[in-house]
Amino acid sequence: MAECGVQSGLVELRAGAYEGCQLAGVWQVITLAFLLGQAAPTLTFAQVRALPPAVAGDAILPDQQHGPIETFEAPHGGVNAPGVIERQLVERPVANGPGCVRKRWTVRFRAVPGADIRTATVDSMYSTQEIAPASNAICASRGYVRLNPGVSLEGGWKVLATLKEFIDGRGHAQVRCSDTTSSKLCTDSNAIRSSLRTLSPWAITRDANDTLVWMGVPGGIVTEVRFNAARPPYITIRRDVPAPF
Repeated sequence: MAECGVQSGLVELRAGAYEGCQLAGVWQVITLAFLLGQAAPTLTFAQVRALPPAVAGDAILPDQQHGPIETFEAPHGGVNAPGVIERQLVERPVANGPGCVRKRWTVRFRAVPGADIRTATVDSMYSTQEIAPASNAICASRGYVRLNPGVSLEGGWKVLATLKEFIDGRGHAQVRCSDTTSSKLCTDSNAIRSSLRTLSPWAITRDANDTLVWMGVPGGIVTEVRFNAARPPYITIRRDVPAPF
């Protein structure tokens, strides 16, 4: 049996690619070596899905700078077009500044018209950064907030700190609130803060000079907290049911 991350008699496995796992026999080693030798666009969804996450990452991202891949998972929410399926490769988080940072790779597989989705091959990919507070210098596996394009690490940490200050009732802010769900979110400032305490931020994005924090669960009811850069004490909160597509 060849152990992960060491040299077998048939093929030298990439250092660290199989950390924490063992390969079950010579034929499995040969199969993995064959897949790692293929170009990413030729790998099928069925082949990638059968690999350990770390190996899948090396197979799909051979020319990309990336950390160890910990999970290979389906994205939250959204509907795929016919013949298309998306999966995400999630890197191991690392301590950075006031918390932890990791990268998430979204990979789109596309099948030829009428073919089984399992034969879909890699069509495109992109990465996003995610941040989360650290607990006793330990990076958790959950609770990360996606930074959409235009939001820096520094900007992400800053807006999360501002959001926490508002929820904790520190500082002064002028608040506008709207709610299309009849949840009584906008009853008063206490109701707003109490409601936000029960939610987790999951994405930060930019809109002109404003920074928006989306809270709740991806694909579910969205509570948006908008911080106005031109008037820092001004906050707009909106709760909506997302469109089905």
